[in-house]
Amino acid sequence: MTFIMMLVGLGMVLGNVLSGRISGRYSPLRIAAVTDFIIVLALLMLFFCGGMKTTSLIFAFICCAGLFALSAPLQILLLQNAKGGELLGAAGGQIAFNLGSAVGAYCGGMMLTLGLAYNYVALPAALLSFAAMSSLLLYGRYKRQQAADSPVLAKPLG
Repeated sequence: MTFIMMLVGLGMVLGNVLSGRISGRYSPLRIAAVTDFIIVLALLMLFFCGGMKTTSLIFAFICCAGLFALSAPLQILLLQNAKGGELLGAAGGQIAFNLGSAVGAYCGGMMLTLGLAYNYVALPAALLSFAAMSSLLLYGRYKRQQAADSPVLAKPLG
């Protein structure tokens, strides 16, 4: 069990570092959406490969790396959209992460309460992660439409 905890913890650290490194090259929205997609795939693979120990460990590592890679881009998005209320926005982000953890634990626990195998815990997590990814994509579409609809100011010559 110690090895598993160390492996998952390493995924958390590396996910956070990787997210920080690529944040200068890509927008927070793109990083968050792609990371969410990777998490969805890892969770689905955890469901389908739940009986294979080594494969499950690999996808648990990927999933935890993705979860911690999400933190920084989501915080940046929150702060970009909380003009004048940055402290409240940051606090709201932390509340959302905690609420997500509680809802995820409840949904995963329901799978076990229903008598399903342990790999079924990954299904509601994949569904919730897919909903988060879809929300990010809809937000990106909204921002693109908003930018296209706003008048472009002419740049001064010289």
